[in-house]
Amino acid sequence: MTARPIEISVHNALVLATAPLLMVVPYLLTFSPGVGFLTLFLGAALMGVSLAGASPKRPLSLAAQSGFDWAIGIAIFSIGILAGIAGQDPMTTIFLVGFGAAHLALTASTRYSARSA
Repeated sequence: MTARPIEISVHNALVLATAPLLMVVPYLLTFSPGVGFLTLFLGAALMGVSLAGASPKRPLSLAAQSGFDWAIGIAIFSIGILAGIAGQDPMTTIFLVGFGAAHLALTASTRYSARSA
């Protein structure tokens, strides 16, 4: 069995702290409008999933939250790769691939269970 040291509450707190960066940094670094729109949407989706997961009534199951976290992380990483292939500014690729990889690493090391280990 794989040890997953990060609890879901810590995961949600980290995502809520970093998702606004995904929404704001592309505009500060003057990424293309299309990439800026995509990152704004993905950042808002990421915040929404984390807020739903952090809610006391938990309207989103842990399995669904895990699936959304993986899908959004892969999407951010893929958009960064595609931006690099399409000839966008290298900073766009570096930021999106780095953010996507960091989110995927966080997701991979999060324990998606309601009980403590």
